[in-house]
Amino acid sequence: MSLDDCIQAYGRLDSADPDATQAALQTCMRVLLDPLVWEWALGLTLICALVGLVIGYIRGRWLAGLVWGAALGPIGWAIVLLSKSGLIECPDCGRGNVPRAKACRHCGVNLQAAATRSQRSSLKRVDRGRGW
Repeated sequence: MSLDDCIQAYGRLDSADPDATQAALQTCMRVLLDPLVWEWALGLTLICALVGLVIGYIRGRWLAGLVWGAALGPIGWAIVLLSKSGLIECPDCGRGNVPRAKACRHCGVNLQAAATRSQRSSLKRVDRGRGW
């Protein structure tokens, strides 16, 4: 039985005949409870969740990506892409790092020490590198 058969059975349904109503209901239930339908639904949900997980991992929000991707699919992917990143920016190279990182994974600078530096000390460091 396919979904088209279920819709056609509903179209031919005589509302005064209880046996026909029962037969149409059983046809629809057979279609809805078909294991192949549920396997496809579960497979697509897992694929959407995994894509959301990857997008969330890149943005520093893997759990949000997993949940939004599984719940809403491509709409959830867009939500995670457009949401605020969970990564902190390195003051030296400007690239993202996980919030609990002690050192930048790109340039190796100590993030806690760099965060406590004043604006003046970072300007002095830039001036030293240029020379005349």
